[in-house]
Amino acid sequence: MCIAYKIIRKKNLKHTYIQIKPDATIEVKTNLTTSEKLILNFIEKKSDWIKKKQALIQKRKSILPTHFHLFGKVYEKAHYSLKTQKEIDFFYRQKTEEVIQPLIESWSQKMQLFPTYVGYRKNRSIWGSCSGTNRLSFNTNLARMHLDFIEYVVVHELAHIKYKNHSKDFWQLIEKFLPDYKNRKKLII
Repeated sequence: MCIAYKIIRKKNLKHTYIQIKPDATIEVKTNLTTSEKLILNFIEKKSDWIKKKQALIQKRKSILPTHFHLFGKVYEKAHYSLKTQKEIDFFYRQKTEEVIQPLIESWSQKMQLFPTYVGYRKNRSIWGSCSGTNRLSFNTNLARMHLDFIEYVVVHELAHIKYKNHSKDFWQLIEKFLPDYKNRKKLII
C-alpha cells in the first residue's frame, strides 16, 4: 500500500490526526516526537477510511457545474434559479435551518436533552458541534445530504449534551434512539 501524505508537526498536539483536504491530499498532524514508523502504521490502519474519503471527494467533483446536491439528490441549478456559489451557499443555509429546527425540537423532547443555542455556518470538515455550554452548531452543507444522515447528525450532537466525548455510553445513547445509526453514517454523498 502506498498513500502519499504530508506531515505537520505541532508542539501542543497530544494525538495524531489524519485530515483529507478538499483536493483529496492527506495531512497527518502530530506532535514533535511521533516517529515515522508510528505515523506509517497509523496511516495503514486507516487506509480503508482514507480511500473511502478520497473516493467521496472524487465523486463530488464529478457532478456537473450546472448541477448541485439537495437532500441526497442532484438538481439543476437553473431549476432553483441559482447562478453563483454565494446563492447556493445561502440556499443551503435556508434549507438546513428548515430541516434541522424541527428535528431539534422533536429529538430534544424524545431524548430530554436541550441545547442552549442552535447556530449554522458553512464548514469544510465537521457536520456539527456541541460546545461545553451545550451550544449546537450545524454545517450549512448538511442540506446536500440525505435526510436520514441529517437526522443522525442532530441526534449525535444532542447526545453530546450528555456526553462530551465519544465514549461507549455516548454511542449506546445514540443507538438507543437510532438503532440504525451506523447505516445512516454511511449516507454521506
